[in-house]
Amino acid sequence: MRLILLLFLSVQLFSQTKKLDTVFCDCNQAKVIPVNSKSIYGKTIAPKGNGELKEISPAKQKTTYAFEKEHNSAWYKLIINVTGELTMHIIPTKADDDYDFMMFKSAKNNFCDSLQKHKINPIRACISRDKEELNGKTGLNYKSINELVKHGVGPAYCKSVSVKKGEVYYLVLDNVYEKGDGHTIEFEIAQPVLFKGIVTDDNNKAIKTDIALTNQKGDTVFVEKTKEDGSYDFIAPLTKNQSYNLNFYNDSSFSFTKSITLADSAQLKTLKTVLPKLKKGNKYSIGSINFVGGSVQYLPRAIPSMNNLAKLLKKNKNLRIKIIGHSNGRDMMDEQGIIAFTKGRSNTIRNYLAIQGIDEKRIEIDGKGDHEMLFKLPKANAEEQEQNRRVEILVLDF
Repeated sequence: MRLILLLFLSVQLFSQTKKLDTVFCDCNQAKVIPVNSKSIYGKTIAPKGNGELKEISPAKQKTTYAFEKEHNSAWYKLIINVTGELTMHIIPTKADDDYDFMMFKSAKNNFCDSLQKHKINPIRACISRDKEELNGKTGLNYKSINELVKHGVGPAYCKSVSVKKGEVYYLVLDNVYEKGDGHTIEFEIAQPVLFKGIVTDDNNKAIKTDIALTNQKGDTVFVEKTKEDGSYDFIAPLTKNQSYNLNFYNDSSFSFTKSITLADSAQLKTLKTVLPKLKKGNKYSIGSINFVGGSVQYLPRAIPSMNNLAKLLKKNKNLRIKIIGHSNGRDMMDEQGIIAFTKGRSNTIRNYLAIQGIDEKRIEIDGKGDHEMLFKLPKANAEEQEQNRRVEILVLDF
């Protein structure tokens, strides 16, 4: 009976394990990937060797932006389904694997033959990574200014690519090392959006601020600074069906974060943001330190706001604060339980600030339970419920 049970569990575990995707080592067998606003391919079986043909080398392409030779290559044919700005993350399963990549734009149906005969050069290539790149990742992003990176120490990412619906691109990856563990590729096509506005203090005086656009994982997508008159005007990418935070920071004001999506494009052209001056006794709503429902764990996109709070405390040594936690109702909790629960949310943020080097003696905590919800139940929608699950900051001394 025990043997039957073990066999059953083994079958169940095997059936629940995602089958690894096969890679193809030659251009004419390239794996076709439709690329939408957000597309993920992998995890893959590691490529082994260069296939039947050695298609890439500096001599063939007559460029220094090519693999010295194909070691363990994987070919992909990218069908673009959305117009916008293409970014890409190539993520090795094993951080020690060393992936290089080249990307070509296909103008003909017989691209692979043309590659062999006409020595087509890549539009993007990254043949080296810088020493500090996290976990061996490489790809395309908005920050890079390089379209091509050759051998030697250099950036891990190349500049994003402007693409149009219906276009076709070929991507080839090469892992220098044998016995790799495969990879995952994350593609994203975003739309360029105009951000235009002005930042003032609570006396309507223009102030200079740092601006950071971050995604729902808390990663920074774009950074900018306002001009002397507090105005800003820049274009940054937003992806459909994704949420972002627009973070504003100034050393002597309380930081603020606005949640946005691509649907907010019109209002992002005429934003006015007020950053109130720090003042003893004032309570501030940061706008984005929210929590998972029924948990004291903050959402990943809260991290930039918490970092701004830590930065503010480091810059202003006399600043002391109280972190006040809130909930979105109490479910089965009694009064004492819900107060303790929201105090736990405050304590989570205090612990995070302590890890950033802030003395815990400068931070008090409190919880208000469900007594100060921004949106009352049961009419609240999911977004409003999330906003209820928040912390606010009271300045005790400054």
